[in-house]
Amino acid sequence: MANAGDDPDDADDDAPEQDLLIVLKLSNRQMGTNQERADLEAFTDDLDAAVRDAGVGEYDGDELGGGECSLFFCGPDPDRMLAVLLPLLKRSPLARGAHVVRMVDGAPRRAPL
Repeated sequence: MANAGDDPDDADDDAPEQDLLIVLKLSNRQMGTNQERADLEAFTDDLDAAVRDAGVGEYDGDELGGGECSLFFCGPDPDRMLAVLLPLLKRSPLARGAHVVRMVDGAPRRAPL
């Protein structure tokens, strides 16, 4: 009987999940406009599909408030996730002024897109 860990395709399943946050600026200091939130919902669907299709992670939800929307992604390699997400983020007006937050050695590291 084979164990789940015997399949080489399962090698990435053993890697610890790491978080990648994309922080978007909203048009007001609260939770953005109704239209902005609707646009964000469609945009996050596209981002989720991109990381899932590439097999590099998944979209894990968002948090709105204080004039920002934080998008949470998780996967075994945040650099690979960012490589998939970056082209979509650079094309979207929703990502103007956005920044990325990665956990490195337990501490958050922030970088502009």
